[in-house]
Amino acid sequence: MITASSGCLTLNPSVNFDTAGSTVFETASVSGALATGQVATTVTLSSNATTSHGVTQLNVITSDGKSFYKTTLDSGESTTTVMLPTNGTATVVAVNTINATTVESRNVTITGDQMV
Repeated sequence: MITASSGCLTLNPSVNFDTAGSTVFETASVSGALATGQVATTVTLSSNATTSHGVTQLNVITSDGKSFYKTTLDSGESTTTVMLPTNGTATVVAVNTINATTVESRNVTITGDQMV
């Protein structure tokens, strides 16, 4: 028996993360076969994202402009996990919180088989 505490259960979630020409983002992959309301996604950053480019935080913004998830990055960190909404689109924003600037933003599409 599978139960979900909130949101829809999504089987076989996948992400299409637009990294073409990115100086911050390299790859993204989903590690689980199911998700409830959010998809844990491993994001690999370029080797100099947190150093030369000054990225200190990743923000996930939903298609309706609402903040969905934030994670802080340490200097030299090249892999992190972000939570993405299931089935739809979102934007992952790389931010330098020290000088309050957006370093780069990328669109991501999340798909999967939803069950209620």
